[in-house]
Amino acid sequence: MFRTVSLLALTCTSSVTAFAPTSARLLTRSAVLRGGARMIAEGDKLPEGDFMVIKDGPTPLASKDVFSGKKVVLFGLPGAMTPTCSEKQLPGFIELADKFKEKGVDTIACLAVNDPFVMKEWSKAKDPKGIVLMLGDGGAAFTKAAGLDFDTGNFGGVRCKRCAMIVDDGKVVKLGLEEGGAFEGASSAESMLKAL
Repeated sequence: MFRTVSLLALTCTSSVTAFAPTSARLLTRSAVLRGGARMIAEGDKLPEGDFMVIKDGPTPLASKDVFSGKKVVLFGLPGAMTPTCSEKQLPGFIELADKFKEKGVDTIACLAVNDPFVMKEWSKAKDPKGIVLMLGDGGAAFTKAAGLDFDTGNFGGVRCKRCAMIVDDGKVVKLGLEEGGAFEGASSAESMLKAL
């Protein structure tokens, strides 16, 4: 029992290091713990920390700069360049971008456990106009702090569950969550547009 508790505490500590202090609060709120971090829910504030993007080179982008004072549609997916992510989930957000803007959305952002170079190349291939802000979470710090991680083992390691959310000033007001990497529609652009 002691060993299990110690490992859980170690997992909690390591998963929130880059996205503290808000993420530490996620662990204390009443909910089921899974893998050391509580899964984010409607009404929660998002963790704080840095994503990685490419500007002149790899550049940190603070989560507060993405979410503070803004209405953001954030969708997470298991990986850039993968078939379902590229052909089913991402295109909907690009196609409906004008409708999101009409509903007052400031930013459409994509979260994946990939490095910023992969995210940039994926954007160039699938979203050449740069409509979607691509947020690299290479070490899965944000994904883990939000409790959205799942392990694909040798296939690709830790990844982000397929999800989408409406975030208002850093607070999750609507969350659509799929099971692991499945895409049944809860995380689709259409579902998020209907929720606005």
